[in-house]
Amino acid sequence: MPYQVLIADDHPLFREALASIISMTLPDCSLQQATDYSEAQQALSKSAFDLAFVDLNMPDSNGLTDLALLKKMHPDLPIVVVSAHEEAEVIRTCIGHGATGYIIKSSGPNEIKHAIQAVLNGETYLPANIDLQVETPDPEADAVSRISSLTPSQLKVLIEVGKGKLNKQIAYDLAISEATVKAHITSVFKKLGINNRTQAVLFAQQHQAKYPSLR
Repeated sequence: MPYQVLIADDHPLFREALASIISMTLPDCSLQQATDYSEAQQALSKSAFDLAFVDLNMPDSNGLTDLALLKKMHPDLPIVVVSAHEEAEVIRTCIGHGATGYIIKSSGPNEIKHAIQAVLNGETYLPANIDLQVETPDPEADAVSRISSLTPSQLKVLIEVGKGKLNKQIAYDLAISEATVKAHITSVFKKLGINNRTQAVLFAQQHQAKYPSLR
């Protein structure tokens, strides 16, 4: 099947130039263009794309927040950020928020072609000569920090979620309302950097041996 590719950028000249390079790289691909973030969201909700190129600086975009949201809603979609920014810190941050690749808008056709091929092969594409070497984070220290950020009530709810209990049962056992349970779970997800109940259960089970408070 031909590749389905989305280009989301508010600059028509760049959109057309990028579309031309994509068509030369993937001759049989199906291309769709969006002029802003809202159009991109609509397109992604209606069709299954194999690749998306997204400009973070579109008028209706919240930049990195929207990038993270797109990745959360479409976890299997490779998203390549296209931007005029060349700073390593900007590129590093985009990758950290879910981008599979980063293309500087001044890049030549050959570099963009290489980026397309790399991302479709499951690789992360970064511009040449960009140093993304950063200090390796300590997973255990990060876990301690995230667990410590929970309030006592949130920790209690996480413990119950880790036991596989449903909201109604947790509410009964902790003598609180289901609405309160849901609010705590939302806060727990945000503080722990997880997206769903299954991840919460796994987090609790993985760390309860070292952190008795999670038992």
